[in-house]
Amino acid sequence: MLFLGTTIDGLQMGLCFAILALGVYISFSILDFPDLSVDGTFPLGGVVCTILMLKLGLPPLLAIILSFAAGFLAGTVTGVLHVKFKISNLLAGIIVMTGLLSVTLAATQLLTKNGMTTTIFSFRSEKLASLFDSSLITAFGREGKDYMILLVELIIVVAFKLIIDLFLKTKLGYMLRATGDNEKLVISLGRDSGNYKILGLALANGFVAIAGAVYANLFSSYDNDSGSGKVVMALASVIIGLVIFGRVRFVKDTSAVIIGAVIYSLCLNYLVLVDSNGIYLKLLNAVLFALILIFNQKISAFFNGHSKMKKGGQDHA
Repeated sequence: MLFLGTTIDGLQMGLCFAILALGVYISFSILDFPDLSVDGTFPLGGVVCTILMLKLGLPPLLAIILSFAAGFLAGTVTGVLHVKFKISNLLAGIIVMTGLLSVTLAATQLLTKNGMTTTIFSFRSEKLASLFDSSLITAFGREGKDYMILLVELIIVVAFKLIIDLFLKTKLGYMLRATGDNEKLVISLGRDSGNYKILGLALANGFVAIAGAVYANLFSSYDNDSGSGKVVMALASVIIGLVIFGRVRFVKDTSAVIIGAVIYSLCLNYLVLVDSNGIYLKLLNAVLFALILIFNQKISAFFNGHSKMKKGGQDHA
């Protein structure tokens, strides 16, 4: 039962973080931009969604979708700092991430009765139900609720995956890919590659904010520290998915990233079984990520060497 419960929790977390990974896929894989502002955008989506639900009384799903705007704005700031003010990509991300820590903390003043800020704020209320507290989901009991949560999450993830796939097939999407693959080509076409970078980072952080909003609904709480380590988790998910399924023709990259997020989340949850006290959890997480990077390098070297041997054989023939 413990293993089953851990697996279900891992799947729920994995689907939630799949949206996060899709956002980082845009910035990291398509634009080749290591965006560290993710650690700030994730909780930003959570607090915005919480405010929209508590203060404005918006339905959870609508609040989740609108949280995209907050992440979009944060990603735009990162892009402008990098493109317009020539700040390096790492520093631009760090600047925005650091600034967002204060923004999200200040935003909690809207959620507290006395206006004081707090590190952790729970928005669970008898008058307010999160996305996963609807009567349809809770009608099947505790065990049934867990599976219904998985179903709802899966629908949300697939919907955003299809949106990204459709966008990447548009002319704007092709130009975004071209900016990451060959920036000189975009410039030679008379287009401003910097604007595409800004757009890509804005979209990426928009999806990250949505992930933070879903996370807040999943646990019916908001935590200012929820963004800690999320960029590492997202990068690991992207790398796992693309390494395992990147060369499978019928599996799209976005699908591979989603599967990678689920696999990585399950691994993290199983680590809890090994370290129940959580003392070495961060260390185990770091070791796992290092192994993923090493494995990625080995697999890439193998396929590159195999391709060269095959090409050399054809040339010799």
